[in-house]
Amino acid sequence: MSFFLTRWFGGAGQWSRRDVQQAIDRLIEQVDPKISLLPRSQQQLHRGVRDTLLYTSDLIEHLPPPLDFSPAGYTTDRRIGLLFASPDSLCQLLCDSAALQAYFSQPSNPDDAYLLLVMHPQFRQRLGSQLLADGQVQNDVPQQVISFENHSILAAYDSMDTLQRMAGMEAYNALCRDVARRVSLLDGYRQQLEAERQRVLLRLASQGQTLINSDALTAKDDVSDADLPKRRQVLDAELARIAGQLSLPGKLDFLREIVRHPERYLKVGTESAYLDRMGVVTTPEQGGARLDFGLVQLGEHNVRERVVFAARVSRSDLKQWHERWPQQEQAVGSSR
Repeated sequence: MSFFLTRWFGGAGQWSRRDVQQAIDRLIEQVDPKISLLPRSQQQLHRGVRDTLLYTSDLIEHLPPPLDFSPAGYTTDRRIGLLFASPDSLCQLLCDSAALQAYFSQPSNPDDAYLLLVMHPQFRQRLGSQLLADGQVQNDVPQQVISFENHSILAAYDSMDTLQRMAGMEAYNALCRDVARRVSLLDGYRQQLEAERQRVLLRLASQGQTLINSDALTAKDDVSDADLPKRRQVLDAELARIAGQLSLPGKLDFLREIVRHPERYLKVGTESAYLDRMGVVTTPEQGGARLDFGLVQLGEHNVRERVVFAARVSRSDLKQWHERWPQQEQAVGSSR
């Protein structure tokens, strides 16, 4: 059943009431724990958070086949060479992963771990060379290059089914972090406006007087002396508006808006690109390898993108990595 039909009929899907409550607590804790002091704050968020969990689960039903993170898989799975600069960088990721270490520290867990891998895509344009059909090389050809940075293993699970089931919760967690970031940015903007307002007030109070350090009261973007009264009115109105948004009721209203309309702030889909070994977007005829990936888009205006993959690695794979690159294991041990 699709998200919208499930939402219409009020189903809870795979998420229990306890799951929903924990998700509500996580959202409030990330943004401002004091929101829970407001009357019926939990009840006001319950249906929206439940619907958001249904929405994220419905989006991440089909991830591409998992990457093979064994040493042999690095050479046989062409996708891995497009995502990692070297075997050393993949080994470093595996050795540094707290989620992977926690998974294999439990003897009862299966020998295979299924990983939820996230990275930042970087898209840029450049001029490069291209081999033509007649064998000549054409220079200064516009090319689009995709690179992948800041690799992170979010979680490790005992099966691909579990990973697909929990990926929706991880998408929800990403939304929570993004909401908290938005509130933090708004508070930073408020502080900037308050600092400007203090400068305006001091300049208004000092008009007609000689100040020892008058330059300290003027910033590059400050208005002229004649426009100070008008600027003060604008600042007062803007600060009053932001104060309402940053109040506890204002923050609760913001959270309700987010979880009532998750499709505005979070989009997840499967994308495909054909890349050569240097990350240049090309065609299959020109030797490009197909790369399917999940793409998460956070935000309504200043959209942030994350690429998502599933991956598989076993205990024996990790042992082989450590045998081939023992310096990585030593580096991790020395940093603890």
